[in-house]
Amino acid sequence: MFKDPVYFAVIGLARTVFFAQGLKFTVTGTENVPKDSGAVVVTNHTGYMDFTYVGLPFRKYRRYVRFMAKKEVFDHPIAGPIMRALKHIPVDRTDGSKSFEHAVRLLENDELVGIFPESTISRSFEVKNLKSGAVRMAQRTGKPILPVLIVGSQRVWTKGHPKHLGRTNTPIHMAVLPPWYPEGDPAEATAKLHQIMDEGVRALWDEYAAAEGPLPAGAYWVPARLGGGAPTFEEAQAEDLKVEAERQRVRHLRADLAAFADKLRESGREFSASAREFGDQTKAQLRDATAAMSEESARARLQAKEQTSAMMAQFRQSVEQMADEVAESAKEGADSIRTATDSIRVAFKEAYSHLEETYDHLEEASIAGFEQTQQSVFRLIAQSKLIRDKLPQRLEKIVPGMPDTFIVDYSTSLADGSGQIPEATAKALVEQAEAGATIVVMHGAEEEPDLQAIAAADPHVVEIPEGASPQAVTNAVAVALKELAREPGGAMLFAGRENFAEALMYVGIPAVVVDADWPLIRTADWVVDSADNGGVASAIEILRKRFAEDAKDVEDAPGKKGAEDAKGGK
Repeated sequence: MFKDPVYFAVIGLARTVFFAQGLKFTVTGTENVPKDSGAVVVTNHTGYMDFTYVGLPFRKYRRYVRFMAKKEVFDHPIAGPIMRALKHIPVDRTDGSKSFEHAVRLLENDELVGIFPESTISRSFEVKNLKSGAVRMAQRTGKPILPVLIVGSQRVWTKGHPKHLGRTNTPIHMAVLPPWYPEGDPAEATAKLHQIMDEGVRALWDEYAAAEGPLPAGAYWVPARLGGGAPTFEEAQAEDLKVEAERQRVRHLRADLAAFADKLRESGREFSASAREFGDQTKAQLRDATAAMSEESARARLQAKEQTSAMMAQFRQSVEQMADEVAESAKEGADSIRTATDSIRVAFKEAYSHLEETYDHLEEASIAGFEQTQQSVFRLIAQSKLIRDKLPQRLEKIVPGMPDTFIVDYSTSLADGSGQIPEATAKALVEQAEAGATIVVMHGAEEEPDLQAIAAADPHVVEIPEGASPQAVTNAVAVALKELAREPGGAMLFAGRENFAEALMYVGIPAVVVDADWPLIRTADWVVDSADNGGVASAIEILRKRFAEDAKDVEDAPGKKGAEDAKGGK
């Protein structure tokens, strides 16, 4: 009786398909397969069919590898049910904690768990940088790592090239290396694993070339170091870093969305409590308050209620726009992002319902009641805009180019709550100054700014009178730019005080901190994090990455080198 008849049958069917395709497998090292104990099976990743091939060395001993595979495969209408029937492990590549624990349980049960520690297919067909998950699993469970290396599967189907699933007679070589127990620091052990796999893959390529060669020059499936047309390791690594950066962005975005959903739920409870508080006032109290109310006070209450109504409308628009744009932007981790935005929509609906109850009772509230409700709604709008404005597509719409001047309002954008400039912010501004940008710091006459942290940036300091009007602040910005021979269109201004409203419209790139005054948040195109959270540094880093990529795209554009050669008379 087979331990896993479904898996056994599927492998049998797969072998039939492989035979029909004429695939020629050469497998060495099968004596290293553990007969009845658990192990972490690690494999270099060169093609989409790798996991179907890597299980073959284990069939002889009726051992079945439970592979960790990206969650999207399990969502496929055909592949999904098969993957689940074979008890493979779905992995959310933006948050692998659940799949890690699942794999640990299987290992502790003496199962074989298969991992591609490179995470994604290697475009160079060399061993990429490895994730530490395989080492951490092995160390936690005391099970060995079993490297199973493969060469040739990329000829069947790999990233960026047509699939060849017909009868191709493709040779595929695999080597099962001896079990290895990682020790010590996980990072150092992972580096050792990379060395083991890299040396093994190089040796396997030598065997492949000797048995199946000569390797065709320029072939897409041959590594560049062997004369093939695959990207070099460095070129492929650069692309992989972009993918990893996007996954990191998605992880942060998902955390932001979860925190915002919690804030919506908390605000919903506060609105509900306010509605009960206002509604519990007796009619007698209301009559007494109404009788005593002056005409001026009545107008103020009516105006406050109208302002609250307008703010509620913007609250709905802001949250819905943020959720729509977030869902639209999702690529990596799209399902988890959609789940998070759905959670926000549910929390918003509940919070808004309680807010409407509060609004219905505001006739019975004091001016302070109006202001309390407005303040809560205002902060939620600011938070939703902050999340929205971290999306890459937003930046493309609102920022035309890298600024050559960075203007910061000291009290709201530069200094944190303790009056100090955060280290990350200081570092970002100094780096921009070293790259040729001009740094301008504006502060009120009543303030004594401590700029020692950015002294290396040689900031141009502008003092504005206490209580300066919006026009006076704008004039101060204009004069500073003229003195520095800088244009307003190339300037970025970080501000949070209401009297900076006109100055924000004067410069090319206005940025409003999330804890700014309401009039600025209401009209803000770009909301950045607070000074305490290093909002200036985060915004500069976003800009730096965006325009560094644009410069590289121009550099790599087809025909650019030819045009330069022609211009130089070559």
